[in-house]
Amino acid sequence: MQSLLTSPTQQQGLIRFCNRRLASRATISRRRRKSPLLLRTIPWTDNTPLFSSITDGGCYSTSMSSGATLPILQQRFFSMSDGSTFVSKYNTSLNVTLDTISTFLSHHCLLKKASEDLRCTSTHAILRLCPFCTKPHKDKPDNMFKLYIKLGAGAFCCHRCNASGSWYDFKRRIASYDIVDSTTTDSISTTTTTTAAKRRGVNVPTDDSSPMPHIHQSLTYQNNLFLTASSSTTTTTDGHNSNNNNNVLHYLMHERGLNASTLKKYGVGMATYKFPHPHNVAGGYLDMECVTFPWMMRVSEIKQQEAIRGKRNASTHGNSTSNDDSWLTRRIKVRAISHKGLQRLDPPGGGWGFFGWHTVPEDATEVVITEGEFDAMAVNQATGLPSISLPSGCRNLPVEVLPLLERFEKIYLWMDSDAPGQEGAQVFANKIGMKRCFIVRTSENAKDANEALLKGMDLQSFLENAEIIPHEGILTFKSLRHTVLHEICHPNEYAGRPFASLPQFTNIIKGFRRGEMTVITGSTGSGKTTLLSQLSLDLAEQGINTLWGSFEIKNQRLIKKLLQQFCREPIFSPSNSRLSHENRMEILNGVADRFEALPLYFLKFHGTTEVENVLDAMDYATYVHDVEHIILDNLQFMLTRDYKGAQKNASYGGYYDKFDMQDIALEKLRKFATDRNVHLTIVVHPRKEDDQAPLGLSSFYGSAKATQEADIVLILQYNGKDKVIQVKKNRFDGTLGSTPLFYDHASGRYEEVSSKAVEGKKYAINAVQPKNAMYGGSKKEAPVSSSAPVMLAASDINDIVGEKDEGSNAIFESFGEAPPLT
Repeated sequence: MQSLLTSPTQQQGLIRFCNRRLASRATISRRRRKSPLLLRTIPWTDNTPLFSSITDGGCYSTSMSSGATLPILQQRFFSMSDGSTFVSKYNTSLNVTLDTISTFLSHHCLLKKASEDLRCTSTHAILRLCPFCTKPHKDKPDNMFKLYIKLGAGAFCCHRCNASGSWYDFKRRIASYDIVDSTTTDSISTTTTTTAAKRRGVNVPTDDSSPMPHIHQSLTYQNNLFLTASSSTTTTTDGHNSNNNNNVLHYLMHERGLNASTLKKYGVGMATYKFPHPHNVAGGYLDMECVTFPWMMRVSEIKQQEAIRGKRNASTHGNSTSNDDSWLTRRIKVRAISHKGLQRLDPPGGGWGFFGWHTVPEDATEVVITEGEFDAMAVNQATGLPSISLPSGCRNLPVEVLPLLERFEKIYLWMDSDAPGQEGAQVFANKIGMKRCFIVRTSENAKDANEALLKGMDLQSFLENAEIIPHEGILTFKSLRHTVLHEICHPNEYAGRPFASLPQFTNIIKGFRRGEMTVITGSTGSGKTTLLSQLSLDLAEQGINTLWGSFEIKNQRLIKKLLQQFCREPIFSPSNSRLSHENRMEILNGVADRFEALPLYFLKFHGTTEVENVLDAMDYATYVHDVEHIILDNLQFMLTRDYKGAQKNASYGGYYDKFDMQDIALEKLRKFATDRNVHLTIVVHPRKEDDQAPLGLSSFYGSAKATQEADIVLILQYNGKDKVIQVKKNRFDGTLGSTPLFYDHASGRYEEVSSKAVEGKKYAINAVQPKNAMYGGSKKEAPVSSSAPVMLAASDINDIVGEKDEGSNAIFESFGEAPPLT
């Protein structure tokens, strides 16, 4: 049906008439002002909003029917151009209640009187005025109480302006917070994804869609593995051929126990890729034989994923096809066979997918999700069940792939039996939906499914004995038995991730553990931010997703510091000053490419920020990016100084004293770390004391709440000359102690031994080190700098300083402490 109504008044009248009279709903779209109006009727569904309202210069569309996975919206105020946050219909972890909604709205001054501005049914909370509607309400009854928020899941929809999304979208757009990574905050690395993709010959899109591999790239790699086995020739990423003895195929079949049929079914291939030197961040690039794992997806699924990112008319970049059911390679995961840690995703900045997704039948209602690619193939080979692997192991489950799992009634999570794998299973089960997830555990004799296959175990029996995750409020020893016994047998796995750059410090606190809170203090200018940035790099280089909240230093300056520490030497040292500008930028982009791959994220807050907004942003980061470590620097800069204003704010419980506000904030942060199972590190400034006096537990600003709530208490002592990091509280095992720190100006990093003591060791290590990686593997080798810091293990430190170091002992004596035991 087509109408020639051109007057805005006539168009609005038609919309009101249809909304009141028709038993079905429709979508109305108008391409430009005063153009004919097209009305299409679609079936009635519970989730389909009413007609879109039309405003000048706007192009609006209602959401799709309930059969579709994603509503596509575009509005002037509530723009979906920045993407939406998908939440599974099976996800019950949010538990959004009427009190949750009322508190959030009141905090943001959207609810004056709850009795008048908020209605409630058995399933929804209904808001009187929609904050996303662009047209004024004019106090007309027809314009009010149109915004529905579903209790429990938190999904919202306005039947007047068609604004809709998840509870995370609702909070993010009202609170105006966002999470960014290094690619969007650093002026240097904003173009590195595109630059790196072009260097690899990837067809980079012009519409800001995710880049994709060439349509024949995955097939070429698969041919490398099988068709060229006799000729021993492999295609490299730059298109050249290299001779080899097909070590990859031998590795897959003999060391991984996978047969040729399984490898062909999953599209596994072989290629040669360049990787940074694995033992030296500042080293050159090495050619590595790699296994390639393609992520295959239907065209319709790729379009849906791009729509989640806010790209409505995304192209497939040279891989376009008219058939939405056709399969394309979304991305290729690459892994070196000689070094497990050398992995990459090709192309950089591409979309997300599951390895083995193309092997899952369309009518399948059950699927097995494994931590690694070899595990997925092992399960399918042994049981015949559809099996796919996570894109990033146990550390991350991107929300972009969640819509693919909506059709399954039963999902088996088969993660590694170590502590990180079991922690990841709990986190991912929350995202996917607890009630349909079953945890598969192997015996003590096998770490994962692939190892169980190699040992001839019955993988089908493991699936049959899979257990559903018990209710979090009711636990029995049976539900915890496997974890407790595994921790007793493997205590080191639960001690935490080590800090590679500070082994003596790691020996005291044992490592990074989820669910804990650390507070650190130190005098002004003592180097607290420098120390935390170094520790965050240690964790990020191990794949731990880290979120920075820098309220004192802008993100651009913080990332510059992180980039220098990541290089472990000056970014532009005098040794490469003779290079041309083009060569210098090539070196810099090479370093930025590798830094960009780190799982680092940054809050866009700076200065005074409401605690509730910070908590909402942290909650969003833990869901979307699976963040495990959060740093807040620092508490005093974050808290508001408007104490009288805060007294009126219900979120502070009516208190206005600055110490009360700090205690309430610490209590909420502590609860967040426990509930979300993340490690939270908070910088707290000390009281005003004598600059030369050593700091103690009572030196933390405010009451004793900070040290009482914390699991680890750190004090960075600095007397103007020497620095010591003291562990004053360690709830994990009670070990306390101190470690001297020596600052290296060239790298911007701390070392645990003085430069004089390590000089001889540096000379020996540099003599066997490869090229300086600041040159990105260029033909010209950089001269070795004697001042460049070297990563040393604890054994190396003992070799250098022996039982005791006189310089270190002098530092401890200056703070009135005995040196640590060796």
